[in-house]
Amino acid sequence: MIMENSCCVNCFSESNTREFIESEDILGDCDYCNSTNVHICNVGYVGQFIKEGVERYYEDAANQVGYESSECGYLLPTQDIAEILLEEEDMFGESLDDPCPLLEDLVSNDGTPYVRKDPYGPPSGDPDEIRYWEIFCKTIKTKQRFTAFLSSEDEDQYDHSQPKNFLFYLAHNFIPTLIEVLQIGTIIYRARINNEDRELLHEELTSPHQQRSRNSRMSPAGISFFYGGLTPEVCIHEVRPNVAENVVVAELEVIQKLFVLNLAIKLEARKSIFDSEYSFSYEEYFKPFLKHFVGDISKPIRKTDNEIEYVPTQVFTEFIKAINFRKHYYWPDGNGRESNIFVNGVQFKSSIMKDGMNLVLFRGSEISTTDIASSNDAWLFYKGNKTHQVTEIRVNSETLEAQPEVKGM
Repeated sequence: MIMENSCCVNCFSESNTREFIESEDILGDCDYCNSTNVHICNVGYVGQFIKEGVERYYEDAANQVGYESSECGYLLPTQDIAEILLEEEDMFGESLDDPCPLLEDLVSNDGTPYVRKDPYGPPSGDPDEIRYWEIFCKTIKTKQRFTAFLSSEDEDQYDHSQPKNFLFYLAHNFIPTLIEVLQIGTIIYRARINNEDRELLHEELTSPHQQRSRNSRMSPAGISFFYGGLTPEVCIHEVRPNVAENVVVAELEVIQKLFVLNLAIKLEARKSIFDSEYSFSYEEYFKPFLKHFVGDISKPIRKTDNEIEYVPTQVFTEFIKAINFRKHYYWPDGNGRESNIFVNGVQFKSSIMKDGMNLVLFRGSEISTTDIASSNDAWLFYKGNKTHQVTEIRVNSETLEAQPEVKGM
């Protein structure tokens, strides 16, 4: 039976509220905007749904904010629930000539002074972690590098502006969410330009010998890592060949389960507070930092850039390679017991090929083998290689709008 005092989907512009009303699967006439034969719902049910959403982001100022009795007010600006729904969340649809009658029936405006949760914290979308990461990069580049992991006796462990503290803060709060398993059987690739018209052997297509390893994004000279990709095409692009050059692409199969840090994740847009899966800390702090961090650590580095630009990612890699994430990432062993978790590599977007995925594995030339039966320690099985000749290089561009000329300069 359709209950009295029903509002409808046309009363609201907020998509989650509209979906909630539609989920009731009741058609009828709206008592507020006069729409007919539309999805409707008891106004009390909708009001409870909306109040739950408001309280995901807002809280009573009395819980967190100081009160100045002489001024008869809180030390931060507050809003009542009507102001939040009308001004901040812009809840109501254009079908309502006047939303006030519906607003009065939806929620009881008892005058509770609301403020954003964590009112003294950083603004939403601009968390302290972004500033700490930028401080870390500057410190590692210009002040402290080889002693970044050392602590002084008087150091405050909660001061995340200190490089070591910030890295451990990342390890405890952010990095575990980015860990993924590279399954056995996955095929990965590695490429080398070959203009000498000779056959390249396995030893020349795996991680380089330590003496030949150069300064790279994730590793300094002398430390050998495997730099490859998830497709032959991305590997060919990454070695930046010229037209008519030959590129040899090795094919390798993963033969041990590997844990990789996935920096190629696509972060979805911020959820509405009226989404049941909305989490204040994740949406307002965690997600903005991940977006900034992943973008910054994966940004392209040009050949003309100073090699000092590699240093923050090299130090970061050295750190995560040594950390046991057992307490933060559960992966049981064959007996169902908690096992050690060490990150074996990093996956990130190619800065050269659209939709291309690069993969760096933290191991030298012993990473791969040609004899899977006699090697229990290798991570990869070398399956062979194919030679590709570059026939065309494409460059796409777009015209930028001219900047207005500044007079008097």
